[in-house]
Amino acid sequence: MLLFLRLLRSGTIMMTVVLLSSSLLWAQVESVALPKSTTAQEETEGHSLYITLAEAQKLALEGNATLRSQQLSLEASKREAQSRWNSFLPGISLSGSLSNSHSIYSPQSSAPGGGAGGNSSGNSAWSWSASGGLNLSLTAGIPVQMKLASLRYEIAQTNYESQRQNILSSVASSFYNLLTSTKNLTVLEDNVALTRQQYEQARQNYNRGLASELDMLRAQYAALSAEPQLDKARSQYQSDLAAFQLLIGSTEKYVPQGEFSLQQLQLPEAQVLVDSYLEQRLDVIQKRQSLQEAELSKTAQVLSAKAPSISLSENIRLSPTGNSMSGTPSISGSFSVGVSIPVDGYIPGSSKSLTVEKSKDSVETARINLETTLAQARQDIVNKANNVKLLWHSVEVAKLNETIAERSYQLSQEGYRAGLVSQTDMENSRQQMVSAQLSGSTSQSQYLAGVEQLAIALGLQVQEVYELFGI
Repeated sequence: MLLFLRLLRSGTIMMTVVLLSSSLLWAQVESVALPKSTTAQEETEGHSLYITLAEAQKLALEGNATLRSQQLSLEASKREAQSRWNSFLPGISLSGSLSNSHSIYSPQSSAPGGGAGGNSSGNSAWSWSASGGLNLSLTAGIPVQMKLASLRYEIAQTNYESQRQNILSSVASSFYNLLTSTKNLTVLEDNVALTRQQYEQARQNYNRGLASELDMLRAQYAALSAEPQLDKARSQYQSDLAAFQLLIGSTEKYVPQGEFSLQQLQLPEAQVLVDSYLEQRLDVIQKRQSLQEAELSKTAQVLSAKAPSISLSENIRLSPTGNSMSGTPSISGSFSVGVSIPVDGYIPGSSKSLTVEKSKDSVETARINLETTLAQARQDIVNKANNVKLLWHSVEVAKLNETIAERSYQLSQEGYRAGLVSQTDMENSRQQMVSAQLSGSTSQSQYLAGVEQLAIALGLQVQEVYELFGI
């Protein structure tokens, strides 16, 4: 009996402690103010400009720093290609001189009317001369050098187009990513508002005795935990937006605006794509141009090391007769022809012969790089084509999952109001709906980016891909 009273007393004490701690927890919950939620539109409104994808790509082509640097290289190569004729331009030199001849001191043994050792000032005379020369050196490598100048301009064009294509693709991917982030922020903002509403309803039901304290606490936790997720998404959005401004080269703050416009592609077999579009890929074109450049450079090195060269020169001199300023000018000239035959290029181990061998190695290296690029390009086309098909399937699945999740949550809300569904089940249903909405927008963005990558893999513009294969 005594033991029973002790147990009863200890149980009563434990119950009192639980009730007090519960009351304290409730008092703490009541005192916690949920932070005010602001929307993404409110954060950017008033100090941002909205921009479409076409406008963003146009700004990037005009303001991207990397592309501007590439354009300067292109202009330099263009000038060199247009001036390749200057290999036949002779060296021209002109010179002139003006001189004065005069006597400083001239001793005299006698002077009229005076003694020996008299002084006299020397006479001075002015004269001038002018000359000019032409010097032309002709080598067997001049035609090759002219071809190299034209080829290097083509290489610069290809490099610029490759950089341009990469910039446009990066802008599109960043644009789609920001659109996805905007949609996801809207979903998360709606989620925060919804959890707040549910928490207020649960709190009112608890105060009326219609809901348990546990349901009320779970609702409060859901409302509080939704806010950090939204804050994290906002922070990531601002970071991505800053990177987007750098990408398009703008000092203004532009915010992407638009809707996803998806079009399914009906692609042929991967091997058909490889056979049709392999050679028009920019990376393949670049490697073929590099091989051609290496072959021309090798030819130029061989000719420079072993082929003879011819030099022609003409020198003309103009000077007055009699070393006088007023003398009749006379013109004289000299013409010379010279032939130079290099010998050290035929000696094994000489610097020129080693340069020739090194150029041969460069040709072989360029050929290996081309073969490697062709193999990688074939696989890249296959992978990108298959990836686009999988991404479209993901879009369809995500769309169906989003529809099901939204309907499931609606049914959970109705069941909760009717007392047939618990707070936990409804919360799980809400989380599944939010996750499905986020996955839906992400899958659309990934599909559009995948089409961009497929266009690069095929060496086409994105619009051309949709025109050729769009359903």
